[in-house]
Amino acid sequence: MTLEPTRIRLARERAALSRSALAASLGICERELARAPEDLSLALADALDCAPQYFRLPATRGIDTERIFFRSPRRTSTAQKVAAAALGRNGVELYHLITRNFRLPQTEIPELCGFTPEDAAAQLRTEWDLGCGALPDLLHLLESHGVRVLSLPASLDAVKTFSFWEDGQAFIFLAAGSRNAQRLDMAHELGHLLMHSSLGENREQMATAEREADEFAARLLLPSLSLQVRVSDSLQIPQLLVLEEHFGAPATAILAHARACGLLGDGNYRWLSQELALEPAAGHQQLVSRVFSLVFPSLQLDHRASTARIARELGQTAAQIHELTFGQAFVVLDGGNLHQAGEGLRGHLRAL
Repeated sequence: MTLEPTRIRLARERAALSRSALAASLGICERELARAPEDLSLALADALDCAPQYFRLPATRGIDTERIFFRSPRRTSTAQKVAAAALGRNGVELYHLITRNFRLPQTEIPELCGFTPEDAAAQLRTEWDLGCGALPDLLHLLESHGVRVLSLPASLDAVKTFSFWEDGQAFIFLAAGSRNAQRLDMAHELGHLLMHSSLGENREQMATAEREADEFAARLLLPSLSLQVRVSDSLQIPQLLVLEEHFGAPATAILAHARACGLLGDGNYRWLSQELALEPAAGHQQLVSRVFSLVFPSLQLDHRASTARIARELGQTAAQIHELTFGQAFVVLDGGNLHQAGEGLRGHLRAL
């Protein structure tokens, strides 16, 4: 019996290893990777940081890189994009497992291709009944409208946040950062999902799309009416920091957007930017996913499905599941009353 070659390829791409490098590490020729025998599963798992079961799962492939919205497409190498696409498939498969056991909201994102960023932000606020003030917890808001948000492992920090559509569901992979920076990143990716689903591969189009997503994010987090009554040329750093907390947006983004809207002159913008640079950097605050905070404890209690067992079913390591879920899938020491790897999870629907 041979191992599934598409799984070997996907794990290799996720690890950013070439065929020749992987074959050399195993002491075999490249052609043998396509017909790798069962007894190579342990060596492959060790080389590619996954579980041996991964190579016995059905055929698959990474998400098409052309369909992924990368935060910095020009500065992201092909190898990094391919690794992100492979990670994207792992995230999709994790959510497939979750939706076999839980009923989650379907993605409810309006199609706003052709809208200006300003109009798209206003339309979304109307459709989601968000009013004209500061937004609530953006991660929870996205999850309540069916967006699947996962955390990006540190090994792919250079890729930054990215998003894509798959089977009618929207996915966002969020890089680490301060809470407000992450809110801005989520709003940016939401702008892509709303406005750019028909985007082509033209570099000029991609550059325009990035600028539009930036503007959408600023207008969504910093609504004009609310900003106008709080910002003027008399703005000082203490007031700016209060606004940062109120809107949940980075102070740098508030300054840039206020200047773009004509609420802040160039001179004051430069002075405040210089003063802001002297402020201590905000620490990273761990986001809490409402989906994962309900799903993993329930799987543990109702199904006795530990993170290790879930990882075995997906052919991933427990550490990888932990990394994808904002650290909410707990990693425990081996031992105790663990179930066998071959056991499946019982079906169980629970509304979130």
